[in-house]
Amino acid sequence: MTTKYYFGKKRKNKNMFLLVIMSLFISCSSAKEDLSNVLFPTKKEKIVSGIDYTEKKSTLDENLTAYQLKDMNAFSLYGQYFANEIGSNSATYAGKNYLELLGDSKDINGYKIHLYTQKESEKLEKLLLKKLGTPAFDKGNEGERNIIWEKSGKIFILNSGNAEIQGEKTKESDLLCLNTNFTTLIINATQTTKYSEYLKFRIKNNKKVESYPYSLYNKEEN
Repeated sequence: MTTKYYFGKKRKNKNMFLLVIMSLFISCSSAKEDLSNVLFPTKKEKIVSGIDYTEKKSTLDENLTAYQLKDMNAFSLYGQYFANEIGSNSATYAGKNYLELLGDSKDINGYKIHLYTQKESEKLEKLLLKKLGTPAFDKGNEGERNIIWEKSGKIFILNSGNAEIQGEKTKESDLLCLNTNFTTLIINATQTTKYSEYLKFRIKNNKKVESYPYSLYNKEEN
């Protein structure tokens, strides 16, 4: 009887195969979800599973629940991350960027990204303009700007402006992304702009954004 021993090349190939499998497993298990790929509504338990968060009533609406993540880098947006903060030097400190998932006990229907840091605020604005293209609405300047997009069943509302936090001059930004079926909430969120009146007109006359964009409404009004 002859005993065969598999050393050398065959064992190396086996070890390499195991390393590849382990690497793929680690990569998949640590992969972070990209908010741009999330379709609304999505099941709450599916999206927040294994993530630390605090639950509270949203400042946008008392019937809306905000799940604020302890680590906003648990999610990316178009592959980019926005965690940062302005250094604390007082008891009234409020300068840490954060992410909230918005919905109820069953479903998530949107999210809010609030940025206190200038670098991340500028990064977010450039990213959205690149990925979402020409806005449906864009008013203001570097001091204060309101930009709105409607894409694929979602509305993106970006408000930004100059601010001073902890004695540091910065650019503060707030991005709200919602399921377009949340019409009342969206109208309230855009009430400081003319886009709110456009949405009311569109809903009343049963018009779709694809066939009746804000630019056409604005032209007719003026």
